[in-house]
Amino acid sequence: MAANEVARVYASALLDIGQERKILSQLEEELGFVAKLLDDDRDLVLFFNAPGVTKDSKKSFVDRIFKGQLSEISINFLKILIDNNRQLSIRDIHLALIEFIDKLNNRQRVQVVASFGLGAEVTKKIKDALEKKFSKEIIIEEVVDEAIIGGIVIKIGDLVIDGSLAKDLKNIKEKLLSSKVRSEAAYED
Repeated sequence: MAANEVARVYASALLDIGQERKILSQLEEELGFVAKLLDDDRDLVLFFNAPGVTKDSKKSFVDRIFKGQLSEISINFLKILIDNNRQLSIRDIHLALIEFIDKLNNRQRVQVVASFGLGAEVTKKIKDALEKKFSKEIIIEEVVDEAIIGGIVIKIGDLVIDGSLAKDLKNIKEKLLSSKVRSEAAYED
């Protein structure tokens, strides 16, 4: 979930304002709302990206659409992004803001991949074990991927713990192939 440096700069500014005014969770929620809108609405992305639409028109649009739904700070933040041609970086800025908030609150997001739904009990066991290991609040995102065949894969930032059956089968295949090569080599000698 690493965000780029530009997104981090904007997210850091929003973090400071949110902490100072004690509305950090509100700003995170509002930015997430706008990021989701951009994910879901291709026309909105095309509008914000259209070179023929002036910045003033885009800012006026933001006022009309979001006034009453977003805080004044979020609306002004969107206008600053438009002024700096960064309006399409909202998703990255949102991700960077989540990273900052997680770090601030000693939280760690973890992706757990399994070939089937793990269920609440297994998920809680994994969460408890990871919280004990990392001394952080763990937020688990569960992903179902039948390609791993069985077992689980845990992704914690850059760390990947692969306990999948697919990985084991791949390792067995590589060992068998390397032993075959050795036996052929021995035969030729």
